[in-house]
Amino acid sequence: GLEENKGWFDLSALGLPRPDTCLTEIVENGVRYTVDVENGQKTGFFLDQRFNRQAVARLAQGRTVLDCFTHTGSFALNAAKGGAVHVTAVDVSEAAVEMARRNADINGVSDRMDCVAANVFDLLPRLAEEGGKKYDFIILDPPAFTKSRKTVPGALRGYKEINYRAMKLLPRGGYLATCSCSHFATDGMFRAMLADAARDAGVQLRQIEARQQSPDHPILWGVDETNYLKFYLFQVF
Repeated sequence: GLEENKGWFDLSALGLPRPDTCLTEIVENGVRYTVDVENGQKTGFFLDQRFNRQAVARLAQGRTVLDCFTHTGSFALNAAKGGAVHVTAVDVSEAAVEMARRNADINGVSDRMDCVAANVFDLLPRLAEEGGKKYDFIILDPPAFTKSRKTVPGALRGYKEINYRAMKLLPRGGYLATCSCSHFATDGMFRAMLADAARDAGVQLRQIEARQQSPDHPILWGVDETNYLKFYLFQVF
C-alpha cells in the first residue's frame, strides 16, 4: 500500500541529515564518473560490466570507436582512456548524454570524445547511407529488449538489426563488442542471432572473448535469472 516515490528517506529522527544532492562520484577501472542515484537508470550506473569495459579498453588503442547505448559513457570512457583516437558516444536520452559529456570532462578526454543524443536504430542506417567506414570498433550495449518470454522473438529481431547494421558498417578487420542483459534471450539464442546477422551481412566473425557479468553479480545454478549477461568481442572479416 505504499505510494511510489523517489528521494531520500527522512532519517532526521536518527540524527542523520538529508544530503544536498543525489549526485555522487565513483571511480571504476581508473575512470571517474558522476552518478545520479535518484534519476539515473538502475542505480545510476551498471556495475556488472566492469571487467568487460577493461576488455574493450585493451582493444581500443589507436581506434575510432562508436559506443551505442552509452548511457552515461562508461564503455566510451574506457575506450578513450585505453588510447582510442576518437570515441563517439550515443544514447537516446538527452539527460544521459549530458552526464556522459560531464564524465568526459572530468576525465580529461572531451577533446577525443563527442556525445550524441540519437536513436541507435535510426543512426546506424544513416551512417550506412553516408557510405563511410569511419569507425573500426563498434560497441553495442543495449538495454534489455525483452523482460518476458512472450516478447523474445521481437527482442531477437531488434538485436539482429543492430548487430547486422554494425557488422555492415565495420571495415574488414574491425572490432565488434556486443552484449545482451536479458536472461530470457539465452546465450544459445544470442549466438544463433549473431550467426544469422553475420550471414546476412556477408561477414565472418572471429571470436576474441566470450564474457559474462562481473563476479560480484554471481550466477547461481538453479536460479536462471542470475545467468543473464552475454558479452562477446569479435573481429569482423
